[in-house]
Amino acid sequence: MDLPLWLQENNPGFQKPKLNPELDPGKSGIAKFRPRRKRGFIQKTLEEIVRVLRDSFFSEELAMRPGFLQSLDPRVKILALVVLLLSNNLISHLGVLWGSYLVLLALAAWSGVGLGPLLKRVWLVVPLFSGIMVLPAIFNWVRPGDPLFTIFTADQPWHVGFLHFPAVLAVTKQGVNGAVLLVSRVGISVTLAFIVTLTTRWTDLLKALRSFFVPRIFVTTLEMTYRYIFVLITILEEMFLARKARDAGRSSTSEQRRFIASAMASLFARSLHMSEEVYAAMTARGYSGEVYTMHRFRLRLPDLFFALFVLLTSLTFYVADKVLR
Repeated sequence: MDLPLWLQENNPGFQKPKLNPELDPGKSGIAKFRPRRKRGFIQKTLEEIVRVLRDSFFSEELAMRPGFLQSLDPRVKILALVVLLLSNNLISHLGVLWGSYLVLLALAAWSGVGLGPLLKRVWLVVPLFSGIMVLPAIFNWVRPGDPLFTIFTADQPWHVGFLHFPAVLAVTKQGVNGAVLLVSRVGISVTLAFIVTLTTRWTDLLKALRSFFVPRIFVTTLEMTYRYIFVLITILEEMFLARKARDAGRSSTSEQRRFIASAMASLFARSLHMSEEVYAAMTARGYSGEVYTMHRFRLRLPDLFFALFVLLTSLTFYVADKVLR
């Protein structure tokens, strides 16, 4: 959903046009202008809520579209996910690893998954977090190796408590290769998880997990968390829309901050009250923790061929990695 135009434009940062004959005397003195919109806390929060809801609806819609991966049995996709995760984390040659990634992207494109949004979701976040963790490993202080370039050189080794540092600080070839390999593995693993979740309905995915004897409490927690996150987001959206409708763009930044603090407390109290009501309603309706869907799982020939394809592809890339290493 999108915010109404009157809620987007009614903002204290909106500036009206000013008449100035010197700027454009040929057009009745009306100067060209571009309204500036200063987004406050409420506006930013509303836009973020709308973005989250839009992404979730798009993911569910994509899973219901006709496509190759969408047509497969969810149990086969979970098995393929586990096999591919194991094989990719056993591969150490970067060329082979990225070759398997290209095959994965080809399957995603064949199934109608947009490669642009998928790559943005993965590679704008993974290098940031995993790169920070592996950053120290590129230096010879952590992982000795062949230096690529030297950062600085001291007269002698020095110590800080129980830590011992060499006189030369350099970036090593082995450290950079290890860091790139780790970031690549994390990115490919996250891409695998994204593709499976984007091409599988959430209820079918949870039901498939129960087929592999995943504990019921784990599946139930995932199911309820996923469902009621969006319920609470909808409640939060209504609170902010009501506030913005009454606000008329006149509240100050400090007032908006106080409102957000009170909204957080109110949402927490309402979530506790809702949890008790939901538990009572589910118990009254005989909910036992099992996931039931209208879609019955049934293995077909395409499912078996895909499972065989994943197994043979993983073995091929693993053997190629051993040969090229």
